[in-house]
Amino acid sequence: MCGIAGFISREFLNNQKEGISLLHKMTDALSHRGPDHRGFSVEKNFQNMIAFGHRRLSIIDLNETSNQPMSYENLIMIFNGEIYNYIEIRKKLKTKGYTFKSNGDTEVLIKAFHFWGMEALKNLNGMFAIALYDKQLKKIYLIRDRFGVKPLLYSKSQKSFYFASEARSLYLAKKYSL
Repeated sequence: MCGIAGFISREFLNNQKEGISLLHKMTDALSHRGPDHRGFSVEKNFQNMIAFGHRRLSIIDLNETSNQPMSYENLIMIFNGEIYNYIEIRKKLKTKGYTFKSNGDTEVLIKAFHFWGMEALKNLNGMFAIALYDKQLKKIYLIRDRFGVKPLLYSKSQKSFYFASEARSLYLAKKYSL
């Protein structure tokens, strides 16, 4: 079990420090889901602050090379779950010239999105909640497995969109959702 939290917001463009503080609080509210590592990514484009937070429970690959958020070229991703067939996907990607630094499913997943785009979902067998930001396309994707095994909740306001693995993270964003 891991935990993800984040937001897309115009609210924090001029007050990045407050946005980062909120991201830390939202992520720390998930500490029981992932005590092994916490990580953050903050990007600003011309319209929004894009913030991803992750709490990790190390299961498949105990190495820090599987810590999140994970970046690869134009992609940034946070992920909660498990991809059961990641070894097979990894083998396919290796034949396409991809190399790997970790032994986990997270790196395989981000590189699968890099190679196949959203078509990568057709190859996935597992349970997952994913937040993926494509800096080149300026698109953010929130993705759940077909059966919704891994939680992915959201809340929105006029200027912000928040998401998390648990409602307790969303409650922290409530004062900004007016």
